[in-house]
Amino acid sequence: MLEKKMWPIVLVSISVWLSNPAMAEDIRLTSCDWRPYAAEDLPGCGFTSQIVDKAFERVGHKASFKFLPWRRAMLETEKGKYDAMYSAYHSEERAATYAVSAPYIRSQVGFCARKDSTISYKKLRGLAPYRIGVVKGYVNTPEFDQADYLEKDGAKSDVQNLKKLLKGRVDLIVIDKFVAIDHLKNTPGIEGDLRRVKFLNPPLSMSPVFVMFSKAIPGYEKKLADFNRGLKAIIDDGTYDTILEKHGFSH
Repeated sequence: MLEKKMWPIVLVSISVWLSNPAMAEDIRLTSCDWRPYAAEDLPGCGFTSQIVDKAFERVGHKASFKFLPWRRAMLETEKGKYDAMYSAYHSEERAATYAVSAPYIRSQVGFCARKDSTISYKKLRGLAPYRIGVVKGYVNTPEFDQADYLEKDGAKSDVQNLKKLLKGRVDLIVIDKFVAIDHLKNTPGIEGDLRRVKFLNPPLSMSPVFVMFSKAIPGYEKKLADFNRGLKAIIDDGTYDTILEKHGFSH
């Protein structure tokens, strides 16, 4: 009689054991400050940090984040101090060193113009008549950077370039779309001016961004598969878009 009474308890215990979040692992991630994608002082550590966090949460893992200089983040992840780094672009060298996830966002770099501008283009040579603001020292794309037939006007920062664009001192600027939106929403002197600009198509580049897992930590394959599964789940149920909208972006 005692054995019959205990069977339901055993079955419930097995069910709880199979679904218990405590079975899941804490995932230690590192990145560098890359506003507005990720930064320690941003709400939720930035919108990409929240995407990564929710993807892991969906499959029962708990993510934690540590912000370091980028080279140090890469080295310490490679050695296994962290499970993974994020905000990473793909390269053959990185793919040989780390286990690479599905992309969770794409960094779009392209041309931003004033809203009333009639400028359009299909090829870069079509922009030869215009003055284009760039940030000194930034690498964009090889084709654009080597295009000596374009008139490029150097600035110290993206903010300075946006101010020059709004004042009509340049016709276009080259900028990451998320960075532009963030500055136009939050930077003193130009906040609220998002309605005064537009982004031209096609963009110069659409660079996928990845989580890269340390191969030095046993079980990295499962963590990678879990992240990819969680990412798909939050995309499918709308959580992904909700995160972007919460931070003022659209998918």
